[in-house]
Amino acid sequence: MIKIKEKFPLKSYNSLLINKKARYFCEIDSLEDCKEVLEFIKLKGLKTLILGEGTNIVLTKDFSGLVIKNNIKGISNDGNKVFLGAGENWHQSVLWTLNNDLFGLENLALIPGTVGAAPVQNIGAYGVELSSVMESIEAININNGDIVSLTNEECKFGYRESIFKRKNNSYLITSITLNLHNEQKVSTDYQSLIAYLLKDDIDPEKATPFQVCRAVVSIRNTILPDPQDKPNVGSFFKNLIVTEDIFSNLQKKLKKIPFFKLPHGKYKIPTAYLIEEAGWKGYEENTVSISKDHALVLISSKNSNIEDILSLSSKISEDIKNKYDITLEIEPTVY
Repeated sequence: MIKIKEKFPLKSYNSLLINKKARYFCEIDSLEDCKEVLEFIKLKGLKTLILGEGTNIVLTKDFSGLVIKNNIKGISNDGNKVFLGAGENWHQSVLWTLNNDLFGLENLALIPGTVGAAPVQNIGAYGVELSSVMESIEAININNGDIVSLTNEECKFGYRESIFKRKNNSYLITSITLNLHNEQKVSTDYQSLIAYLLKDDIDPEKATPFQVCRAVVSIRNTILPDPQDKPNVGSFFKNLIVTEDIFSNLQKKLKKIPFFKLPHGKYKIPTAYLIEEAGWKGYEENTVSISKDHALVLISSKNSNIEDILSLSSKISEDIKNKYDITLEIEPTVY
């Protein structure tokens, strides 16, 4: 039986340590718990907010409904198909697949958060997105209580987007099914990954999934602060996906701007480069700062408040707009 708590503090349940409260809060460990939760939601007519490890969320106010901490576990495989419970830790799940000679997730190692949160943002790193290996997602439609299985196409994945993000907590993800492979083929098209492998005398075209995983973990540990030590949500702004015309205009202002060419004439540009060139890297204001190691990472403190966080992010956005005529988008989910 689930335990519903009232006026519950969420500071330790979000990685920015924002001090907001939930009117109601509970934790779920099974489908049976989900049924109880749905009955409570229906009885009270509540809005819902689903939490994993809170590493990709910005709380701007107290939540007037029910916050559900999803702890549903489970990890197994049937051949190349891998089944992961939504409450499993994402990085530990990646390591499990590698230890079982199932490949395809190595570029996504060390991304903080849970399995259930991963498809919401369609997490991606070093040239790979989760959607490339996603087969289906099992979830509960909170609006009517139906248990559904959504195909990759039905999830409507985009760059850091999905139907789960657009529908705003209409689905409670219970598990995901991935289609991995046994071949030692890897994706090493990303420039920083190539550079790291070459530094270790590894031919990127011959790298193993284990070598790619170790490289990704090492790179991330070098440039991205651990949320446990320095409160953050990883990349605060999305990287840019722009047309050739916009890219050409940017290149006139920033001749050395790095880029990754995408299909259909699009270009992916690291937003961190623009923020660093604009002079914000390492900047501190009140209780918030921009990481000295990675300009996309906004770091709060135990004493930070949401006003300081949003103020600094707004100033950065306005400056980038004025200097480069580019509109930045916040990557984490904002409530």
